This record gives sequence, structure tokens and C-alpha cells, in this order.
Amino acid sequence: MEIENFEIKKWFFDNLNERQKRQFTAIIAKDLGFGGQLLISKAFKIEADTVRRGLSELELRDTLPINRIRKSGGGRKKKLKHNLK
Repeated sequence: MEIENFEIKKWFFDNLNERQKRQFTAIIAKDLGFGGQLLISKAFKIEADTVRRGLSELELRDTLPINRIRKSGGGRKKKLKHNLK
């Protein structure tokens, strides 16, 4: 199994944000069929779980506002909230 036009796909991949990378690699993996997730994860040097997450986002048609890459609520909490305990 081989990834067609890998060089241009890799260049394109390197210019995407993290959400776009997940979904782009998921599309390629889906086109490759059985074993595609593992091949893509090795070729693009990402975790296979990242490709799986991209597949689930595509299946659910998970959408975020245009200016967001991640869902809100993640990350470190503000310092004020820690000191209120």
C-alpha cells in the first residue's frame, strides 16, 4: 500500500492547524482502507489515535466556530479560580 503524491500531501499537512491535520489524515486513511490508519500515522509521524479522532470528527460532522481549533473549556484554569479554594 502506498500514499499517492505523498510529498505534496506532507507539505500541505505541515501547513495545517492541529484540527485540520487530524481530519486531513483521517480522509487519506479512509481512502486507503484496511491498514490505512497505521500507514498514515507512520508516514506523517503522528499517533494512530490522532487519526482515529479525526475519523470520529468526520463521522459526527463535528463543527466548531471558524475562529476555534479546540473546544472551549480545556487547558489550564485561570489563577483566580485556583486561589478561591
